[in-house]
Amino acid sequence: MRLLIKSALLIILAMWIYQAEAQERIKQAGFRFGNTTGFTARFVTEENFALEGILGFRNGGIQLYGLFEARKPLYLNRVDNMFLYFGGGAHFGYVRWNEYDKYYDPYHNYYDDYYNWHYGFAAGIDGILGIEYSFESAPISLAVDFKPFLEFYGPFLMKVNFWDFGFHVRYNF
Repeated sequence: MRLLIKSALLIILAMWIYQAEAQERIKQAGFRFGNTTGFTARFVTEENFALEGILGFRNGGIQLYGLFEARKPLYLNRVDNMFLYFGGGAHFGYVRWNEYDKYYDPYHNYYDDYYNWHYGFAAGIDGILGIEYSFESAPISLAVDFKPFLEFYGPFLMKVNFWDFGFHVRYNF
């Protein structure tokens, strides 16, 4: 019975991909892997602007990102469907941090038991710069991006992260 259901779902998915090939790709949904890993949804306008939302998981917490992006076509070696995108936005959620107790063992390995872990609200601003490629034969897009952010969390703590690189796999509707 399970094999029958899986086979039917695979056939339906294949037919759906075949029909979606000729459609204009305006909506995207998928996953982001990187420092901030999570689910992503994106709406692209006809003027090559995009609104992206990311439900991300980072630092033992969860954050919601809202980004506004401008998209420019790249024409590299006659490759169509490749875009450069850039923009900015904001995020909020909660993260985990510690007070950095300096207790460590003789081998200089820190243990979670000796940290004073805290959870709290976090909010910040984000930038984004990336390259996206959409396949012509299937409604799939792949993207690599760089998303630096400035974040405020805890009572008086601030963090700047310039190393939030990510890889996206998105389905185009």
